[in-house]
Amino acid sequence: MKKLLSLALAAVLLLSCIVLFAACNSENDKLVGTYEMSSVSGTVTYEGQTVELEEDLYDYYRLTLNKDGTCLVESKGAGTTTKIEEEGTWEYEDDVLKIKTKSSGVTAVEEMTWKNDRIYYDAEVSVSGMTVEMSLILRKKS
Repeated sequence: MKKLLSLALAAVLLLSCIVLFAACNSENDKLVGTYEMSSVSGTVTYEGQTVELEEDLYDYYRLTLNKDGTCLVESKGAGTTTKIEEEGTWEYEDDVLKIKTKSSGVTAVEEMTWKNDRIYYDAEVSVSGMTVEMSLILRKKS
């Protein structure tokens, strides 16, 4: 009898964990897809020269969030052959989307806001003589 009761309790606990895990995943499923830049504004300053950020500066700027927690950031400047493709991971908690990428041994974690199939990203960064002040909006395409 004790064995049967222990087995029943273990089954209920396992079932509860599965339901909880499925509920957590379904919350993040709404974010899965490809997002493309719909708006960008701000400036990039390097060696005393400032460039205004505009959509026309890019052929594309995309962020793909995969169901398995991986992601891909892609961009290409207008009129160039240079492309940026960075793989990373993502997580969503407390209305904050965190994108984690690693480039040349440096790990970066960017925090963004997700709302109604749009990702909002505001950044103020100063690194190696370059200052970036940017607001970016990405809209879900698929």
